[in-house]
Amino acid sequence: MPNPFDKMAARMDAATVRKMGRQAVINGTMYDVVPAELLEEMGPVSGNATVLVVFADGYRPARNDAVEYDNSEWQVTRHQTFNGKPKIWLE
Repeated sequence: MPNPFDKMAARMDAATVRKMGRQAVINGTMYDVVPAELLEEMGPVSGNATVLVVFADGYRPARNDAVEYDNSEWQVTRHQTFNGKPKIWLE
């Protein structure tokens, strides 16, 4: 049985997805995602990166995962964990 903190976190995740969430198809499976626009700086080059936080327990990110998002096709170039959820960079 989940503890009170886990219950609260699950309710917060559901509210986040309901208010800010979108959907992306990753490797043929539909997932709820929340876009996180970041300013990436790489020495003299800077620009916006397309970054998504995936709200799904079953997704395990890997480089080169195929992503359909915002009417475009992308590939995962980098990933890390953000608040226990996969955060993926798309290119």
